[in-house]
Amino acid sequence: MSEAPRFIVVDADTDSQSELYATVNSRLLSEEAVRDSFLDAVSAREKKYPTGLDFGHCQVAIPHIDPEHVITPGVLVCRNAQQTPFRAMDDPDRELSVRLSIWPLVTDPHNQMDMLGAVISLLQEDSSCQRLLTADPTELPEILADVLKAVGQQE
Repeated sequence: MSEAPRFIVVDADTDSQSELYATVNSRLLSEEAVRDSFLDAVSAREKKYPTGLDFGHCQVAIPHIDPEHVITPGVLVCRNAQQTPFRAMDDPDRELSVRLSIWPLVTDPHNQMDMLGAVISLLQEDSSCQRLLTADPTELPEILADVLKAVGQQE
């Protein structure tokens, strides 16, 4: 039986995507949620396949990586005080200004599409981005309940 998905919140104040990635990686390593390969892998993937999404009412990044770099399933929500440039998933030449990033930690590749669908569905609601950015961290698991469920699904 696998472990229940973890939920982690990082409130960052970084100036660049590389600083943001290093901050998230440090937290995930301290939680023993990812392998040492995570930072290099997620950085390389972002360069090749950007993860920024523009919902009109908010711009969000969903950096994700193959399951072999993840130890424990879960979701990390990073709320950055600074706007961080991410390239748009649908137009890599377009730069988005992102303060909210959602980092899925999937250990079963079959769960990745369901989890990404749950994140996108949530973010299509106008109020979701604002709630994720401003809510008390203790309220975030309830807001992201469907995402956590998708991350931890059993085959």
